[in-house]
Amino acid sequence: MKSLLFSMPLLLSGLFFSMHNGEPAVTKATAPTHTLSGPASPAAINLAMFARGIYPGDDTLYQSLKESGFTTIVLSSFYIRSNGDVLSGDDSKNPIIHDGKFVGDKTWLKRVADLKKGTTSITRIEILMEGRWYNQPPNTYDFIQNWAAPTETYPGIVTGTSKNSTLYNIAKIMKDEIGVDAVCIDDESVYDARSIVVLGEMLNNMNVHMTLCPYTKAKYWKSILAGSQPGLIDAIYLQCYDGGTGNEPGPWKDSLSTTLPVYPIMMCRGAFSSCDTVKNSKSPGEIRAEMVRYKKAYPGMTGGAIWQLADVRHYVHKNCAVELPSSGTATSILQYLDQLKNSLQGPLQQ
Repeated sequence: MKSLLFSMPLLLSGLFFSMHNGEPAVTKATAPTHTLSGPASPAAINLAMFARGIYPGDDTLYQSLKESGFTTIVLSSFYIRSNGDVLSGDDSKNPIIHDGKFVGDKTWLKRVADLKKGTTSITRIEILMEGRWYNQPPNTYDFIQNWAAPTETYPGIVTGTSKNSTLYNIAKIMKDEIGVDAVCIDDESVYDARSIVVLGEMLNNMNVHMTLCPYTKAKYWKSILAGSQPGLIDAIYLQCYDGGTGNEPGPWKDSLSTTLPVYPIMMCRGAFSSCDTVKNSKSPGEIRAEMVRYKKAYPGMTGGAIWQLADVRHYVHKNCAVELPSSGTATSILQYLDQLKNSLQGPLQQ
């Protein structure tokens, strides 16, 4: 992990940063702000599916998502490389963005665009920018940290966040060609609030929302909230599995001192290609029980999320309902999606 060490406040892109009790204290400058209009906000009851496993996907799978009852699809996971390429976690060899242009599967673009058209439950599309774990080589958030300041120099990269910068071009493609309403920040190792706030300022100016996806280090995420323009960040997705096992949305909302909705992310059975419980993966019944408990402690909770679509597919393909009946009863992708949706939604409506 790289620490934020400043000997004096730093003025960058209209934002002041200083250290306070070992954490970055971010104070907004007095530059004018604006409220986003245009990108879709989370539904009143927001049911999100983190949708790794759908690049490029197929028409049947996308139709299942439209019929699923989920309201938000988070396209995941995507990674930035040192040359400015962006790759999908579903294809580690062929970039979707290269040299400032979309070079990925054009059929995928059509499928994503169709998610919000016609008869569908989906009202919002986000894209998850995933970072590295501690033992992995540099990717997404290392490069955002390095490139956010226009004074830095890297071969083949236009640093900063101006309209000719590498980061701006990546975000512009995500907005204009992929059609996302929000960029979801899943930083699990770098924890550089300065660069994320600068990235968020750029997204705000582009009329794109930002969401946060923490599992630890509440002070870091709180500093991003404190430094960001009002209206930019409109949701927080809290990981309640794997490293986030034991997390609860109510206490996290209090720790972040936020009025924003905090949605728990639950990992479903089928994770790690297993029908059994792995890293706190849960059956639909177990997810419902947790949601009931969360709602009791946090009555204002208005949504939840499932990690991830690839595991939904694994569950069905492994015939888990037969192999391990205690894992659930679903025998099709649409049936499993429906059960997971109900496990989130039911307790919210009680």
